[in-house]
Amino acid sequence: MAFALAASVQGATPPVAPPSETQDALAQLWTGIYDMTEERVASNPPDSPLEPATTRLQINVRRVPIPWLGTHVLYVEEFPYDQPFEARRRVLLSIEPAPGSDGSLRVRQFTRNTKTGNAGALTPDDVESVPGCDIFLKREGSQFRGGTRGRKCLESDGSDHRWLDYRVVIGDGLFWYRRRRLDIPGDELSEEIAGFPHVDLDEARLFSCGISWAARDKGPRKLIDSFDLHDRGGRGHFRTPDGRALTVELHGSDWPLSEGRESLVLILTDGKTDSEPIASSWTSLGAARVGIDIGWLAIDCAPVVSETGEQRS
Repeated sequence: MAFALAASVQGATPPVAPPSETQDALAQLWTGIYDMTEERVASNPPDSPLEPATTRLQINVRRVPIPWLGTHVLYVEEFPYDQPFEARRRVLLSIEPAPGSDGSLRVRQFTRNTKTGNAGALTPDDVESVPGCDIFLKREGSQFRGGTRGRKCLESDGSDHRWLDYRVVIGDGLFWYRRRRLDIPGDELSEEIAGFPHVDLDEARLFSCGISWAARDKGPRKLIDSFDLHDRGGRGHFRTPDGRALTVELHGSDWPLSEGRESLVLILTDGKTDSEPIASSWTSLGAARVGIDIGWLAIDCAPVVSETGEQRS
């Protein structure tokens, strides 16, 4: 079954970027291959204990030329992890300006028209929209956030009638969504599913990191923040006393350049897309700690539980 989503974006704060620029930004951010975990958060009636609570998926998003659908079109394939020939969903995303001036993106959903038998290239007659299931996205910094509006996205299963609430966040290497089904007319939640990037926490290690800061050349550093990070791309966000918003991330054996010589890699950035790191450091994977010291800022990370060779932390 094929779907299509249409979207348009404007900047969240002045100056407002032209629609074509925000369309390009969304298409660029969304394109990629995602290793996802889909978790059933709630269901009514409750699932059997024998039912798996999570499913691992792969989602492939790439840009395709379909002029009759729009100038910015993405093709999405979704399938169980490591089973590329078992596609469970195929999606078209057509990104286009939305009416109005609130800076939103409109995401229209389409299904394949079952009345057509065309097995070749799609034509406008091969797809049909699902009324009320448009998704509206807004640009917030380097991310796009939003979802459906109201109770207009309807679905039926025999005598059961529901409406769908869908939320999504798209950013640099980030794709998160939440899908809720609510019964009509009582708005009782029948199912809630969350999708987010997969982390193999069975193999991950947890580190505790402290952030110390000093005004440039003005005395000793002071601890300004602390948080825990896992070494499978865990990220922490903090703000310095002078107002800088910074991001630190920690990688272990998931770091692509460490294959064959696994390292612990700590990276400090300003969080902006495609920006060069402010600083980075690396050490051996089993090191007692890893840190960054750039004078006015220092980051020190140590494992919550040290490696013993018998049990991972």
